[in-house]
Amino acid sequence: MENTTPAIPSLYEWAGGMPAFVTLFDKFYDKVLADDILEPVFKHMSPEHRLHVAHFVAEVLGGPKVYSESEGSHFKMIQKHLSKY
Repeated sequence: MENTTPAIPSLYEWAGGMPAFVTLFDKFYDKVLADDILEPVFKHMSPEHRLHVAHFVAEVLGGPKVYSESEGSHFKMIQKHLSKY
């Protein structure tokens, strides 16, 4: 007898795939930059930062390895953030 149990979607798939993560982080950073307290901390981030964060979180939740294969690595990301302090 063949197993017909449907595959369990990853959190990435369940959330709606890459378009959902790109939209999420665009809206998130729009709100961050509109906040009087947070804006000074984030105002100097590169225009690509939002997309890199979307790719990183999507990958962590089971999405494609866009971040680690073409944008950096977890180690480099940690180094970059820690070097600011």
